[in-house]
Amino acid sequence: MARKYPEKYGPLLLLDAGLITVFTAIVVVFMWSIIDSVDLFNPFDDYIDNFDYSDLVYSEMSRKDDIYKTDTNIYIVNIGDLSRGELAQKINIIEKFEPRVIGIDAVFREPKNGNIQEIMEDMALKQALNARPNIVMGSFGIYDEEDPDKAVGVIRTNEFFGDLPYGHCELQNEPQTCREFDKFIRFTDSITHDTVTINAFSAAIVSMYDQDMFLRFAKRNKKQLESINYRGGSMPFIKIDYEDVNDSCNLSMLKDKIVLMGYLGMYKGAPMDTIDAFFTPLERCDGYDAKGIEIHAHAISMIMNDDCLITLEPWQNKAIAFIITFFFVLWLVYWYVFGAKFFDILSKPIQFLLIGIVLLISYYVMKEFGIKVDMMPTGIMLIFCIEVLYLYEETLELFKIDSFITQTFKYTKDERNKVLRSIVRFEFIRNKFKRSDK
Repeated sequence: MARKYPEKYGPLLLLDAGLITVFTAIVVVFMWSIIDSVDLFNPFDDYIDNFDYSDLVYSEMSRKDDIYKTDTNIYIVNIGDLSRGELAQKINIIEKFEPRVIGIDAVFREPKNGNIQEIMEDMALKQALNARPNIVMGSFGIYDEEDPDKAVGVIRTNEFFGDLPYGHCELQNEPQTCREFDKFIRFTDSITHDTVTINAFSAAIVSMYDQDMFLRFAKRNKKQLESINYRGGSMPFIKIDYEDVNDSCNLSMLKDKIVLMGYLGMYKGAPMDTIDAFFTPLERCDGYDAKGIEIHAHAISMIMNDDCLITLEPWQNKAIAFIITFFFVLWLVYWYVFGAKFFDILSKPIQFLLIGIVLLISYYVMKEFGIKVDMMPTGIMLIFCIEVLYLYEETLELFKIDSFITQTFKYTKDERNKVLRSIVRFEFIRNKFKRSDK
């Protein structure tokens, strides 16, 4: 026959579980504040900041060529270390095949005033950039020295080359892996005092390609940061080297497509270097595995296919952590009282099994529904909750406090009153250090 507990202990079960969960959250916050503030723990702090369980989804996607096909709406052209004149030639060749949009991940801050050849190259580049109204240039924000997150201006291509549309090229890669980008940056113009909003490079390109696609993306939420839903497969986009862009080549596949021109390497087949290089969750190699222009391509593909991730807010992730931990602790407390014989043996294996199940569920939810849940708070709270339960039970036993978890001790009213008086008078501290009579 199953063992029953008095009805008065029912609410105390909920109270014990709630208090243990709250104390677990306090312990986690306290431990994290120590790790975050002590330089000794910087490597551990950086690892926690850079860890994202959703990266496993992308590392698996990068190997699924049978599921994730190449996006043929976007082509990437490597510009290497081309001079301005050489770049102008490549643009003119590409324009012959009538791409709908050309995005150039570069900024020409000033026209060159050197020899006649440099001046002629600038003139040729200006002509190429303005031949058709289908070019979007890159730009970079200027940020306040005291507040690195506050934009105060923008670095863009000089007006000598024309009044060209542009978008900012910043990508979020703190501390290491690039998972997000700013949908826009906003600052106050120092002359007109008007608020200036500059869309992301990828968003500006989509805006020129299809205004409805852009508006759908812009209206989905008001958050500035947007998570990048990387495209899977070993070859998500077709890359073309500048050496293959010449008068004899047939690039008819570029018609009505998006062409992105940016740095992929110094020359065709060059090893990966650190110029405009990023770590991504795709992890195709041990070092940097993508260039900035490639990440912009992933963002554009995501917007065009309406495949944006739903990323939960930090408070929502913490609320999920609290709820899951509460119900786990609720079961632990009950089992601690009525299954104490096996609790110490099985509680830890069950704890880590639950952590694994929670992570697998978050993996499945992101993979199947595109909802990104940060399960790091949940995992950490589940790790600490059993230790906090032991500490909680020992504290109640020390002070003879009647509760669900201490119901088997059967404290009398006199015992509880005696302990209460000792607490009020701090006798439990004095007795600890009192010399014994000999």
